[in-house]
Amino acid sequence: MSRMLVCLAALLLGGCASITGTQTQPISVIANQGSQIISGASCTLSNDVGKWYVKTPGSVAIKKSTGDLLVECAKDGVSGQQNVVSRANTNVWGNLLLGGPIGYVVDRSSGAGFDYPDSVTVTLGSRLGVLPSAGVAGGTASPDPTPPDGRWRAVMSCDANRFNKDSKPFQANFIAEVDGNRVSLKRRTQIAEEVMSGTIMGESLSLDGMGYRFENPANTWTFKIDGVFMGNAKIYNGKGPQLAKNGMVARQCTVLMIHTDVPPPSPKSGPPEVAATPAAAQ
Repeated sequence: MSRMLVCLAALLLGGCASITGTQTQPISVIANQGSQIISGASCTLSNDVGKWYVKTPGSVAIKKSTGDLLVECAKDGVSGQQNVVSRANTNVWGNLLLGGPIGYVVDRSSGAGFDYPDSVTVTLGSRLGVLPSAGVAGGTASPDPTPPDGRWRAVMSCDANRFNKDSKPFQANFIAEVDGNRVSLKRRTQIAEEVMSGTIMGESLSLDGMGYRFENPANTWTFKIDGVFMGNAKIYNGKGPQLAKNGMVARQCTVLMIHTDVPPPSPKSGPPEVAATPAAAQ
């Protein structure tokens, strides 16, 4: 608790170092033309937090970001460029578990929970001034990023059940899927199932969902989660209630969704499928 308070105070005063992970990363750059490796090409690496320069073959330390990295190289009037995707790493989940929302905010602002590939190869082939158009492979990143399609990972954290004095806070992992502007989350255990879905509207996403126990499928509970995408549309942060069947708020929950192939750690506290069922719905 004291660590979180210190970090919160630092944020309010102007900044805080990442809880886990580093904010910089060395990247090696190689240029080629056909089958030939090109030496001495001048390269610029840029993302939404800065620019860095290196000659090929070479390495430079850049500041990480949730935004993609554009690598542009040129020599003797011939140029090329490569757009490099920033992807979440295991530190995203570590910061979430260590620092909760504070660790998450620090992570997405510093880029510490994201990585670029260790090396980038740029193919020279265009005359200077004739570069690939924006928004296509090899071009510049879109100025208005949208949540990428495919599988995401999600963690839902809820406080104790208000109708059960023995209840404890719990955390549960979900598999999420983004398909255009449609989003779905689901998890299934040996005794229960929960699903949520919603439609992306700009940067916002509202999720409606429900859950039930297999032994009593008529006894359901529901979710109402509202939130926004941030971190170049690669992270979603939403909050809302878990409602018992009678419509009363049983828990308050937070949903964090990240575009990554790295699964979050398994919850260490009791079985989430038991803790997730509000007593008022029984």
